[in-house]
Amino acid sequence: MIRRALLVAAFAALLVLPPLGQRVIMSGDEARFAVLAQDMLRRSTWFDARVRDQRYRNKPLLYPWAIKVLSLPQGRVTQTTAQLPIALAAIGGVFFTALLGQQLVSARAGVFAGLVLSTSYAYFAHSQILLPDMLVVAFGLAALCAFWAAVNRPPGRAGTLALAAFYAAVALGVAAKGPMGLVPALIVVVWLLTEKGVAGLRRLVSPLGGFAFVVVSAAWLLPYLFAGSRSFAHGVVWEDWLAWYLGIPQPHKIANKLLDLAKGSIPWTTLLALPLLDARREWRDGAFRFALLAWVVPLVVVLLSNNHRARYLLPTYPAAALLVAWWADRGIPERSRAVHVVATATVAGALVAVAVLALPWVDPAERALVDGFWWKAGSIASGALGLSVFAAWALCAQRPGALVTGTALGMAVLLGCGVSVYNGWVNRGQNYPVLASVVERHARGGDVAVTGGRFFSIDFYLGRGLTPARTPATLDAWLARPDRPVSVVTGRAWGFMRGLVRSEVEVLDTMRVRKHVILVVRAADPASRRP
Repeated sequence: MIRRALLVAAFAALLVLPPLGQRVIMSGDEARFAVLAQDMLRRSTWFDARVRDQRYRNKPLLYPWAIKVLSLPQGRVTQTTAQLPIALAAIGGVFFTALLGQQLVSARAGVFAGLVLSTSYAYFAHSQILLPDMLVVAFGLAALCAFWAAVNRPPGRAGTLALAAFYAAVALGVAAKGPMGLVPALIVVVWLLTEKGVAGLRRLVSPLGGFAFVVVSAAWLLPYLFAGSRSFAHGVVWEDWLAWYLGIPQPHKIANKLLDLAKGSIPWTTLLALPLLDARREWRDGAFRFALLAWVVPLVVVLLSNNHRARYLLPTYPAAALLVAWWADRGIPERSRAVHVVATATVAGALVAVAVLALPWVDPAERALVDGFWWKAGSIASGALGLSVFAAWALCAQRPGALVTGTALGMAVLLGCGVSVYNGWVNRGQNYPVLASVVERHARGGDVAVTGGRFFSIDFYLGRGLTPARTPATLDAWLARPDRPVSVVTGRAWGFMRGLVRSEVEVLDTMRVRKHVILVVRAADPASRRP
């Protein structure tokens, strides 16, 4: 069982690891975690993490800790060490999905589930994004594996340890991103209620598990509580965690979430309809119901939440892979009308997906950022359409094994080529390392302000924090300092503020970063000022 899961994890590693560290850290959300690790490494601390001299308390620090540990041998945080924890979590998620598939269904289904998950568009995409959501998914899958092992073993030492491992894994998920780490526990509670009612919840009683949860949580929560003056209950738990998600869901937001789910499940989106059609008939099967609820529960949580990011849907993809694997392991029914409808929808969906994904490239400026754009785009689009035709053929020919393995291998090639094109596009259009070097050439180790955006990526590549200057008065006071520090200002902000700043200012450099024109400015040299 372990050997097969490791083989599928190795397949995921061959897909996830080659692009490691090849893309610049571009977004503020990504750069923030790298900056936190950079700060802790520089100041030799573990709990007093700061961004621009402000103590960070929005989320637990498990991800920045992991970056710091991996950066210790080099003594500095790099693009590679910042991404490696996420890549390893993605590989671990595939491993635990394959293991859970073997526990729930069969050895073949476990392999199928791992292949489906590792080649799902959104799952692979988030293995390249420097955010802690993938850590939550990996620990959540480990928790579900441990729970299923506990309930399917006779009472004794092995079952007790498995249930304790469930609680420890849930605690680690919470340590990665707060309350979202509790979703696996919610899945288990709902499944137990459907299994034996309220009496079934007694299966969760575990003194050792409770102890494990408390110990793991205390390791980060106690220092977290004593590290700052802000009220933890109101400022962190309510404002940063709960208030962001709680609210009345709106129909158009729900529709957007479902569209994100359909896009994120590519190329398995249409195939997921087949096991869902069997849900009513298979509901009495506890293993199938466990996989179904592992998909339904986090999906409902996301649909009912007030705010949304595409990454919030990440916990649904492993369960979707389990459902597809369950269906493929059973075999394709002969002359099934649903199968032929899904085969047709697979080809039609591929045509729509290619058209939608091509829309951003209508802009010539975007195409100019990719060397050899037309032949690369044409090859990927042709490959995607060819893959959809193959999947439709395998469905109609009743070849589930060929369907899963062939589609997974073809999608792996497309993802590998696509991420290479994407990384090149990002690096040319959002070259923050060069921007940081431009800023440093003028700052010469001095203080730097930033106006018009967060731009934490500049902090990371500059190696020190910028000072926000959000208002004209703040920027004017900064530029008026006798040491004449520089400021990084967006063109849009400068167009608004230049008439409100009293200091005479000179523009030292300009650079375009994606759609922003970035200016490096400072107060004019007194010797060169006009009388």
